Amino acid sequence: MHFVIHYSLDFEDEALSLARRLFAQLDERIDSLALIPVGYDELDLYLNGELIHSYRQSGRPPRVSDVTSALAGVPLQPRSPQA
Repeated sequence: MHFVIHYSLDFEDEALSLARRLFAQLDERIDSLALIPVGYDELDLYLNGELIHSYRQSGRPPRVSDVTSALAGVPLQPRSPQA
């Protein structure tokens, strides 16, 4: 799984907290996680290139439960060992 978190300076603490929670729950399943600061007021969470939650659209920060909802019905596989 590849995560990208776009965040503005106002949401830096929330973005870091979300990243910690994602690693706490999905650690070995995560292939990459990027925190990308943006110049507009936003806190977005992308999974494998798809937007799964937007603060601007919903009025609340993303949660780990947004990831589990996006993956509902899809078995979570640990990442394969890299050679």
